[in-house]
Amino acid sequence: MRVRLLLAVAVLCGGSVLAAEPKKVKGEKLDLGLPKTFNALPTGENMEKPKEKSAQQVPTTTSASAEYAVVRVIHGKTFVRSPEGAKPSAPFDAVPTEGNPPMTEKFSTVIRVRCTQKTNAPIDVVILDPRNDTLMEASGEIYFRGQKEMEVDYTVDWERTQLPRGAGAYQVLVRVAGAPLGTFPLKIAEPPAKK
Repeated sequence: MRVRLLLAVAVLCGGSVLAAEPKKVKGEKLDLGLPKTFNALPTGENMEKPKEKSAQQVPTTTSASAEYAVVRVIHGKTFVRSPEGAKPSAPFDAVPTEGNPPMTEKFSTVIRVRCTQKTNAPIDVVILDPRNDTLMEASGEIYFRGQKEMEVDYTVDWERTQLPRGAGAYQVLVRVAGAPLGTFPLKIAEPPAKK
């Protein structure tokens, strides 16, 4: 009984509220603090183009006009500098690993890049695993300033890195000035068997 009574009261009250028209409130308008009139929109007639910067005193060459080539990619534990460039003091055919899961030892990679225009450029070195996923990467700048030669060495010192895909045939991708210059083989050895 009580439920029906409450329901009837709710319907009657709700219906009367909905049936009544909203009352208009007479009075002052609400002040939002905005100006009564707005200024005209700018047309851009009096605008000037930005002045060009004066030409630099030193001639510059963009990397787009320079041609780069990778001469060689060498891996080793340590390197010795010579007039012919960096040479590994302890060369190896494959990067040694240890542990389970396998981890590389610290090693270095030296990339020799040739540019006849001797133009500095950014360089990216990426080690790709057998599935072509990135394992390690490094980036920097190659500098030819003060060089008499058209070739320069760029060295990357790699830290110990865990190998999620294990040992095998990896690739070193080299990009100079954003352009890929090729991939070069990198063999990673199996860890020595435990005795």
